[in-house]
Amino acid sequence: MLTATAIAATMLSPAAAAAEEGPEPAPEGVCSGGWRSNVYGYKATHIGKGPVYKSGPGGKIRVTSITAETAKTSFTGTAGVTAKFAVAEAKVEISRESATEVSWGTNYQFEHDITRGKYGSTQYGSWGHNATWEKYYELPSCAKSQRTSGAVKIVNTSMGFRYWETSS
Repeated sequence: MLTATAIAATMLSPAAAAAEEGPEPAPEGVCSGGWRSNVYGYKATHIGKGPVYKSGPGGKIRVTSITAETAKTSFTGTAGVTAKFAVAEAKVEISRESATEVSWGTNYQFEHDITRGKYGSTQYGSWGHNATWEKYYELPSCAKSQRTSGAVKIVNTSMGFRYWETSS
């Protein structure tokens, strides 16, 4: 049987209990407000640059040299964020290889079998990402105001050929 002294010793005061749990979280729905930028909704994609090589129907497609090119991170919509910001966000969230710009030379070779009756196409480029950017004003209630957004293509230092087939 516990005595009153033993029960009191096992109970923590509200202040002691809070100290054990850590600092009290901010109340829900309270934000600091101010301008915010965000990049989200990343989807892997090939960002091709330069000529598309096509062959067929059937057989093989062979490319022994391609045009030297430069691909850059690009935006649609009203300028709301910079390429540097979008790349920094992408490096943290999806790929350390994200870049504002990538270049390649001309000494590449590519060969691929083409399905009978189909046409094969290929293009060199960056294996980057499509995403959405947004800039908005965050109200103290956490609501977004004065929001603008658009699409962003973020290039990557990982590069290579993309191959696809068509009926014509």
